[in-house]
Amino acid sequence: MFSALNFDFSFYDWLLIIVVTFLGTASAYLKDPQIKAVLATIPIPCGLAYIAVGLPIGTANAISALMCLLYVHIVRVMHDKMRIPIVVSIILGLVFFVLLGALLLPRIPESEIFFVGFCLFDIILGVIIFQKQTYAPGVRYKTPLPVYIKAPAIAAVVSCLMLVKNLMGGFCTSFPMINSIVSYECRFSLGDQCRQLPLFLIAAPLMFIEMHFIETRFEINHWCVLFFGYILFSLIYFPLNQELKRRVKRAKAPSPLAPSHL
Repeated sequence: MFSALNFDFSFYDWLLIIVVTFLGTASAYLKDPQIKAVLATIPIPCGLAYIAVGLPIGTANAISALMCLLYVHIVRVMHDKMRIPIVVSIILGLVFFVLLGALLLPRIPESEIFFVGFCLFDIILGVIIFQKQTYAPGVRYKTPLPVYIKAPAIAAVVSCLMLVKNLMGGFCTSFPMINSIVSYECRFSLGDQCRQLPLFLIAAPLMFIEMHFIETRFEINHWCVLFFGYILFSLIYFPLNQELKRRVKRAKAPSPLAPSHL
């Protein structure tokens, strides 16, 4: 297993580390937990991981999107319900992701029918969760640490996570690198992070389908494939995010039937 670890970082590995460190550091200094959660679900790290791994989009990518949703809920349940320290909860969530990914990777059917079918399953599940979830307001918080301490600490964590890149294969695209950072920065409001993931589960599989068929049918450069994927993701994700913000705002507003306090 240790021989499969990624100790020889490529240029794209370093680029991914820099980008995730930047996004993670930005999330640490933002007070709004919903905006922190947005940084964890925009597909920039996902796309750079796709470039770094160099594998075509397939079933593993679709499954990893669901696994990322499971990761954030595992962290929330362990920290909020079971009162396990946040760092331990994050580590256990990451271990779950890595072990499940390593178990599933050699057993995944790679047929296009299964790939598209699992993408549709993700989308339907994402829509159901988005419609059924509650929208309680989150806790505003930003780190008191200076950036010259916070940024190197985040970079060190991300670099350690990059060691398992080769073990993950296609699962690497949704591996919770940025989500693990945001889980820590949102530790007082993990519900916001969990509410954001259904948006990713709706938009990302559609992006994966588009990228898969562009890549396999036209055989164009991976960066061009990613560019078209980002466009489609943005057209789906950002209107959904506006609706999420409206729902959270309505949850914050006092009920018109509530008694007034004189």
